[in-house]
Amino acid sequence: MNSVPFIQLSVLIPSVFLAAVLDWKSRRIPNLLTAFIAIAGITYLAIEHSAASALGGVTQGAIVGLACMPIYVLRGMSAGDVKLISVTSIWWTVSELLIAIASTAIAGAILALIYICVNRGATHVPYAIAIATSTVATVFAA
Repeated sequence: MNSVPFIQLSVLIPSVFLAAVLDWKSRRIPNLLTAFIAIAGITYLAIEHSAASALGGVTQGAIVGLACMPIYVLRGMSAGDVKLISVTSIWWTVSELLIAIASTAIAGAILALIYICVNRGATHVPYAIAIATSTVATVFAA
């Protein structure tokens, strides 16, 4: 079994859990929180790997964010969800990113079904819960 980097356990996981709680309670994910996750991820990559890895992480996060834009435009995700998934993508290698995307899609579909069944007429599914779930799964699966 691979060891999980301490920074992912101490910074990334608590941060996405906070985002999930805030999204659940207030339907908002603060920009300050997503900025913190991004800066921490870039710093982690630069220190643990290289400046090139940090740049690659930022590029990867931007690509994921852009890929989510059609879902945002169709009102399937809020802007906070798009930002959160983009900044968590900074933390992953390409293979880990594939795990994260697949687990986010699965967790999101399950969450949406449950949430819509329980809260008939709901217009906002707190998708940060799915992103937090997939983040934890990716940290421990990678």
